[in-house]
Amino acid sequence: MTSDTPLSPAALKSWLLEELCPYWSARIVDPAGGFFEGLNAQGHALQTPAKTLLNQARSTFTFSLASLLGGDARIRAAADHGFAFLKHLARPDERGMAWPRSMDAHGSVLNPSLDAYESSFVILAMAWYHRATGSAAALHLGEQAYGCLQHRLSDTKHGGFFEEHPFTAKLPRRQNPHMHLLEATLAMHGATQAPLWLERATGLVDLFQRAFFDAETGSLGEYFDAQWRPIAGPEGALREPGHQFEWVWLLQQYIQASGRTDLNATTERLFQFGTRHGINPEGPMRGAVYDEVDKSGAPRARSMLMWPQTEYVKACVARFDATGQAVYRDKALAHWQLMRTRFFRQDGCNWINQVGPQGEPLVNDTLSRVLYHVVHSACELARLEKA
Repeated sequence: MTSDTPLSPAALKSWLLEELCPYWSARIVDPAGGFFEGLNAQGHALQTPAKTLLNQARSTFTFSLASLLGGDARIRAAADHGFAFLKHLARPDERGMAWPRSMDAHGSVLNPSLDAYESSFVILAMAWYHRATGSAAALHLGEQAYGCLQHRLSDTKHGGFFEEHPFTAKLPRRQNPHMHLLEATLAMHGATQAPLWLERATGLVDLFQRAFFDAETGSLGEYFDAQWRPIAGPEGALREPGHQFEWVWLLQQYIQASGRTDLNATTERLFQFGTRHGINPEGPMRGAVYDEVDKSGAPRARSMLMWPQTEYVKACVARFDATGQAVYRDKALAHWQLMRTRFFRQDGCNWINQVGPQGEPLVNDTLSRVLYHVVHSACELARLEKA
């Protein structure tokens, strides 16, 4: 799909299944095991010896989602490949299964620590692999992964989860692992309809309301002390527009699952702060989402990564779901057009992962883990074809 191809949800779906996912699966599936960590500007795999759990789980999710959407045997094979690798990596723990943070292609552990952020994506991958294949083993592993996190990392005093085990009291605490654990619990609820998964999601939404959401500004805090109070200084005032938009989408998913319409106003405020302050108003990259602003809305970094663009698309889809207003569908399509013309490389399937104010490339390589963002946002927009 080139930048001059007319863009519609149907065209986006065709590109996703016939071009993007086959392109990536042909390049990042490592026959020795797992997925390569990225591509260079020419589309060649970065064959580094270490493999991160984050990329292995996100890539398994990505190809599972695309397979469910209608991908061919190549995409299903990539999903199977990732599931088999993750299953091989699972290690029995006292109350579940644990996954190491990094390994080599043969599954030999390089970093054995348990990480809440990365393990959340294991749960997410298992939910979607089950939806794509019907695998009962995937549901079991997803439950086992959550059980391990709950046993090893749950903060019974202040709520939420610590970030790593062996426990090191890592500070500042972050909202980000909890955001992705909410994504994972909602995915498992969608896969199973089990009330327990919605209860787990509710606990994370309650923490968001109590600690992460800044009601004064309508924005999302990122960094906190041990008791979930915003830390002092620039980090405490940091706001990431991409995360603002990610929470808009997640809260809409939770509203649809739970019927909690009391969250509608909060979701709208998050979206308004993100669009008012997080979008570049000028220059060649006008309309693109900034990487960072502060709580007053002033830009802190005028660079623009790919992933916040995809989360803005998902947030627009969420606002369309909430309101039925076609303007949000149009905004999502327009932003995909911006991504095609300003971020994607000439081959149409690889992209520049971060650009500066003039659209200048700031990095050369493309991390495979960002494919999760690109495919997920394309799938969300593609489902609006009949709207």
